[in-house]
Amino acid sequence: MLDIVLYGAETIGFFAGLAIGFILFSNSANLGLILGAPLICLGLGILIKAFVMFPNYDQAPATDVLTLMSDPYASPLRGQPAKIEGSLIGRGDAGYKFGSDLKIQDRNGMLYLHYASRFGPIGNFLFGMKRVQSLIGEQVGAVGWFHRGIMPWMDLIQLQSENGTIVNSYHRFWSMILGGGAVFLGIFTIVSLNS
Repeated sequence: MLDIVLYGAETIGFFAGLAIGFILFSNSANLGLILGAPLICLGLGILIKAFVMFPNYDQAPATDVLTLMSDPYASPLRGQPAKIEGSLIGRGDAGYKFGSDLKIQDRNGMLYLHYASRFGPIGNFLFGMKRVQSLIGEQVGAVGWFHRGIMPWMDLIQLQSENGTIVNSYHRFWSMILGGGAVFLGIFTIVSLNS
């Protein structure tokens, strides 16, 4: 039950903030509360979900795809830090020349690696256009958060090839930016419309 609530934390936070905003507005007549409270609660929901999806990865154990897939507690929400080694066999979306996601294969199976640039969708596009092709076929080590839903995937933290190429990915970064930005914008809205 907790996982279902956490999976919808942004939506629940937004609507809870809207309800809180209306309750507080009825007592103080500050229009900023109706607009700001949902943003603050939305941001808090994003941050809470990010801490669950992307936990500390400093002690990520070396493992393989079969072991990750055999874990009965793997879920699409709770990220499981892991290190795997294998060969990059192609793009995540086969045939899409600008795709930034990859597929890694080890001795036991294949796994989708999800990449996120610090520059957002434009960075993902440029990474897919310029760097992915040179990585395909390389032996690599990947560190990330394993998730299992309809299809298993790993949100990439770092990919390192045998020839020394290092690729960093920023999933947690964007969650923190969006969550923190929403909280800041909500506080700013309340303060600016209060005067």
